[in-house]
Amino acid sequence: MGMAADAAAPAGGKGRGGPVLQLEDEPGMWDEFVEQCSTYWMGVRFAFTAHAIFMVALTCILTMVCSKAVLDFSFDTSMGIVAVGTVFPLVFSVQSGFARRERALGALAGLKASSITVYLMFKTWEKEGTGKWADEAERLIARLLDDIEWYLRTARRTENTGNAVYDSFAHIAAKMAEFAPAAGFGRPGDGGMSRMSQYLRTMMQNFEGVRAIRDSETPVGLRLFCFALIHAAPILLAPYWNHFCQGKKDVSEDIMGTTIELTGSYGCQAGYFMAVAYTLIVVALFRVQVELEDPFDGNGADDIKWEIWRAQLDQLGNYGVGGPEKRAENSRRAAALRGQ
Repeated sequence: MGMAADAAAPAGGKGRGGPVLQLEDEPGMWDEFVEQCSTYWMGVRFAFTAHAIFMVALTCILTMVCSKAVLDFSFDTSMGIVAVGTVFPLVFSVQSGFARRERALGALAGLKASSITVYLMFKTWEKEGTGKWADEAERLIARLLDDIEWYLRTARRTENTGNAVYDSFAHIAAKMAEFAPAAGFGRPGDGGMSRMSQYLRTMMQNFEGVRAIRDSETPVGLRLFCFALIHAAPILLAPYWNHFCQGKKDVSEDIMGTTIELTGSYGCQAGYFMAVAYTLIVVALFRVQVELEDPFDGNGADDIKWEIWRAQLDQLGNYGVGGPEKRAENSRRAAALRGQ
């Protein structure tokens, strides 16, 4: 009987724990098609930047300069050597940047979890139940998060931006010491207050992990090598692209009954195709590497989504008893402000 009632709870919108979350319907075929087209268009825009178009144009011009009609200069080499020698450093750099981003996300997740835990300790351990300590803790945590986000996202690394973060940590530690009597502990190091201090230590440890990632970059030599590589290789390989035109017959004309075959004097389709494809690949990989180098600024598609990371941290007081009603009221207020 109980199992049947629980099974029917989602349909009725009620369960033993209150309202049941109503999931949205799955997107239809047309919505999926539009989403795929949008993704394809984003990929085209990512690949065909002004930088990429400039490099493609320069490569094609130099390929034409090395063609038979101009310099008549070409050579043959192993495409495997060319691919490994140019693409491998870029791929290695991209993998290094992606690993840094994943470590940063893990540290930020730990920082977020510890921050919420410290707030809930202030909220639930207070003996009087006034909520005063929880409000002060929420204010201090919000200030700490503002300082951390500013430090990680700013392009200029100054000592003052880092000091502001440590000031916020010190304020939270001082508030913990003041909170001990209100939580029923005689000294800040007693019982649960010691556990609260451990969570503060975890917050600081995760911040230091993110800071180490922020302040250290991919090896400078590797970045310089990749930069020089993607700008020099397509140009220096211009004679190699003309190698694909050897023996190609492009035009046939009949003059006085004699068939004359003319070779592609200014290059051929195969040579230009290989030049354009190779240039687009290395420039796109270089752009991926550059955007992954700094995942904190929030400008790239793969950067850390700060608004998502702070979504719950910015409304700590709206969770728990009466949480859905509080969040709904905040949503109505936000909608009203946007409508003004």
